[in-house]
Amino acid sequence: MARPLRRDDEGVSTLASFIGVIILVIAILGVYYGYVVPKFGAPPLRSQSGDQVQVDYIGTFSDTGLVFDTSLKAVATDNATYAKAFMFSWHAWQPLPVTIGSGGVVKGFDLGIQGLAVGDSKAIVVPPSLGYGAADPTKFVVKPLFESVPVRVTMSTTDFAATYRTSPVSGMNVTDPFWGWTQTVSVAGSIVTLTNSPVPGELVRPYGAWNAEVLSIDDAANGGQGVILVHHRLDPTMIDRVGEKSAGKVVFVLTSVDLAAGTYTLDFDAPTKGRTLVFQVTIVQINRPL
Repeated sequence: MARPLRRDDEGVSTLASFIGVIILVIAILGVYYGYVVPKFGAPPLRSQSGDQVQVDYIGTFSDTGLVFDTSLKAVATDNATYAKAFMFSWHAWQPLPVTIGSGGVVKGFDLGIQGLAVGDSKAIVVPPSLGYGAADPTKFVVKPLFESVPVRVTMSTTDFAATYRTSPVSGMNVTDPFWGWTQTVSVAGSIVTLTNSPVPGELVRPYGAWNAEVLSIDDAANGGQGVILVHHRLDPTMIDRVGEKSAGKVVFVLTSVDLAAGTYTLDFDAPTKGRTLVFQVTIVQINRPL
């Protein structure tokens, strides 16, 4: 006689336990991926040709590290941390608008900001070939640190009037427009003789830009023309910091002081020409035309 089938309670219990474990694992994974694992959104928009971007920047010379321009007021007003080049000038402190690829900025800057997202920062090194071009060698003037100046100089009455804005009269005193020392006038017909009368030890201001000291005066030297020896008080720490401006534009900048050779160099070209520039940039905004 056949025996009736008997329920396998032990097998049912094992299956229930396995199912419970599966449910628990699924629940744990759900919590992990739902709350623990970070969710990644769409990749950030990165600047490319044609985009209209806003860029904050600090521009420095690679060799001296001096700031020649910036969009940031905090940098402009902080001379302790950010020493300024002579060419630095004040303007509206706001991000620079750039349409990438339009030629509105130098090529090195344009290429350097491509591929950046909002908030990205980067140092861009721009050589002259990708910046403001090569310097014009004819615009460099090399002068001696110890300069000999004639005691007596002559000019026509016409040149005198154009230089001093007055007619020459013998015995009158005028001020040399370059050195700033006193000159005595002597007129003979159409020829004016000016006798320079500085005092040894006197400090003068060539171009109104730096100090120079009158070392000595020899009235009889150089065939009676006389010689004044002047020492220009310049040193290498003054490179890029000294120059002359006219109507807000840079006329020249001191670019070299060679103490061993006893010379200094003035560059009458644009100060950024022939220079490797470094721009620390941060993308503030990106607009992509539809």
